[in-house]
Amino acid sequence: MSFDEIVWITLRDSTAQFQEYYRQRLRVQQHLEQKQQQRELYQQMLQEGGVQQHEAPPTAKHNLTETFLTRSIQRLEELNVGMDDLGEEVQALSQQCNGGSNNKSVVRDASATPQTQEGCGGTSDVVTSTPQRSVGQAACPLPSQSPVLSQSSQRDKTGHDDSSLTCSKGPEKDKSKARFVMVNTLEDTQAVRAVAFHPTGTMYAVGSNSKMLRVCAYPDTLDTSGSGTSKPPVICFKRNKHHKGSIYCVAWSPCGQLLATGSNDKYVKVLPFNPETCNATGPDLEFSMHDGTIRDLAFMEGPESGGAILISAGAGDCNIYTTDCQRGQGLHALSGHTGHILSLYTWGGWMIASGSQDKTVRFWDLRVPSCVRVVGTAFQGAGSPVASVAVDPSGRLLASGQEDSSCMLYDIRGGRTVQTYRPHSSDVRSVRFSPGAHYLLTGSYDNKVIITDLQGDLTKPLPLTVVGEHADKVIQCRWHTHHLSFLSSSADRTVTLWTQAT
Repeated sequence: MSFDEIVWITLRDSTAQFQEYYRQRLRVQQHLEQKQQQRELYQQMLQEGGVQQHEAPPTAKHNLTETFLTRSIQRLEELNVGMDDLGEEVQALSQQCNGGSNNKSVVRDASATPQTQEGCGGTSDVVTSTPQRSVGQAACPLPSQSPVLSQSSQRDKTGHDDSSLTCSKGPEKDKSKARFVMVNTLEDTQAVRAVAFHPTGTMYAVGSNSKMLRVCAYPDTLDTSGSGTSKPPVICFKRNKHHKGSIYCVAWSPCGQLLATGSNDKYVKVLPFNPETCNATGPDLEFSMHDGTIRDLAFMEGPESGGAILISAGAGDCNIYTTDCQRGQGLHALSGHTGHILSLYTWGGWMIASGSQDKTVRFWDLRVPSCVRVVGTAFQGAGSPVASVAVDPSGRLLASGQEDSSCMLYDIRGGRTVQTYRPHSSDVRSVRFSPGAHYLLTGSYDNKVIITDLQGDLTKPLPLTVVGEHADKVIQCRWHTHHLSFLSSSADRTVTLWTQAT
């Protein structure tokens, strides 16, 4: 290689670094400017929606809203400082390569309109390049370390390529073909839409079209023989007409002391709950920011949220709302979807996945906060509405269930679809990974509950096993927090607890 070729390659690389630097700087500056605007707009929206807010003294120790927003801004400011340092390094490198003769032209080219993430919605575009440098030690991962922003060539800490998704075998090995039996069945007068295990696994919440909210005890001893008749569970808490409409979704906070519900009455309710006494400990908190049915909700996990930040979404304006339940105060209104949002999933303390009738899955990072990736669901056609989404415990693999009876497995870090397959013959309304992520539990309008064995090569045909069946459409399925047991709710007006047979 000649000297001129070496100089040309070095100049090309330095120019690319310089352009990337300006894209990064623009991104950080944009988010700094938008942060306060989003907060002000959302607060105004909450006031118009009737949410009562009470100001806390500045010295309050548990001001989650201020902590959340302030730390986000602080991280962005640190990144902005990092941009200055990076800019000096890149500019110096550029000067070494070309003697400073082309510096101005590089700056003009780099400051041109950056590429944006297609379809992220809103009035401001989302830049695809991400900040890569920060100053000081961060108390939490920076946005550049977001799993959905990582490049396909990124490697994990052990040096292995993340694009390889061959699942390792573990305690659940060779159990996917085992038979599951009914442990108990709770009957209702109308379709049962929502179920959720308590974080401890000692109880589970049930919401139905009858407007009734119940909390049932998980049995101390499971009859795994399958020989006996399915008995009703012990109901330890019951509230009639908890909502004015059908209960579409339920979720426990990570600490297990808040129980949230969403309904077609357009209200989100948060019930303070004592798991030891199995009773409410205070009045409900009501939020009326939605203008349509709330189809799904979930609590954020991680120290930043304090276990009290709730995300909710559904019909109406198709926004995702984040709310500090401890203060009754809004944080963000995330816009981008063009159809009703049917499913939400959170992981990693900051990340959200959402599935919508607009036939897309969107990834969101609350540290930004905005959409950071859009994934289509095309499968032998133009795609299908996404009824359910879930992410495995490692944060590497997304599963989605579509209304065209297909399931999609998506490599989050690699940014590619691993496989799309059809485990059912009708809408897949629920998808969930088992605690060890070796199996995928799916429920469908074909009345069946199926387990997909994810051990081995995920690009090849996957073993399927029917593990449960209802008399009508299956609406939702949820794994137990640490056992190979699961709940399934159905339009046949029942919710059934299943466990692995011995």
